[in-house]
Amino acid sequence: MEKILLAIDVQNLDENAVYFATYLARLTRSNLTAIFLQNLIKQEEVILEAGEEGSAVDVILIREGADDKELAELRDQNILLFRELIRRAGVPASIYLDKGVPARDIVAESRFADLLVIDAATSFSVSYEGPPTRFVKGILQEAGCPVVISPESFDGDIENILFCYDGSKASLFAMKQFSYLFHELKSKRAKVIDLSVGRFPEDKGRITEWIKYHYNDVEWIPTEPEAANALFNYLLRKKNDFVVMGAYGRGLLASFFEKDPEEGTTRTTSLPIFVAHC
Repeated sequence: MEKILLAIDVQNLDENAVYFATYLARLTRSNLTAIFLQNLIKQEEVILEAGEEGSAVDVILIREGADDKELAELRDQNILLFRELIRRAGVPASIYLDKGVPARDIVAESRFADLLVIDAATSFSVSYEGPPTRFVKGILQEAGCPVVISPESFDGDIENILFCYDGSKASLFAMKQFSYLFHELKSKRAKVIDLSVGRFPEDKGRITEWIKYHYNDVEWIPTEPEAANALFNYLLRKKNDFVVMGAYGRGLLASFFEKDPEEGTTRTTSLPIFVAHC
């Protein structure tokens, strides 16, 4: 891997996302490019002024919002903070300041990158959205490279690779993409969470054989018939693991962020999640 993108909202820099992105850059000896995203749509004030006496036309003045200066100052502060975090991490990095349409531009940039790192809470909506936001969901579906949802916290090491296998083409593709990009993790223990509930027994031997070419050890984790709940309950007990999933959509990752039917709270985890679609 050579190029990692990090998506950052200019108004809300997540230091944990930066920290995890720099960890991946050091691990893979990759260059890190931070894209500071700023929505093109500005807050504007429309002022109506009466025209000259006898004129039937009013004068319409459009003035930039009064907080534009404050937003610019916040943007500059976050860029300075990013530079300082990068300096401490000691990784090669560059900054791209985007002033277009964030979703469209980050998807376009992802086509020329090996990996995109994003915080699940990244949003350009004025109202609160639980993770993953509509913006992040769109990126997961349209990105031109694999995406990593950064963890809420990270203490600096990966112990296990958790492959989520549901028998789909997408889950196998994600396994391959992760292994090709992160060959530095081949010494870690690979665990396959069998979400197919035994529907594809003939695949287990072949998958195990393939994984052993890339990792020193492999273990299969059986789950209950309710795959989404089983996965979530399993991951809640984990720490310092890297989760690998197939394409985002109506499947496991979508249900993972839904509200828990018993607790009524949004499911969440501090583990990084790798998502790739074919």
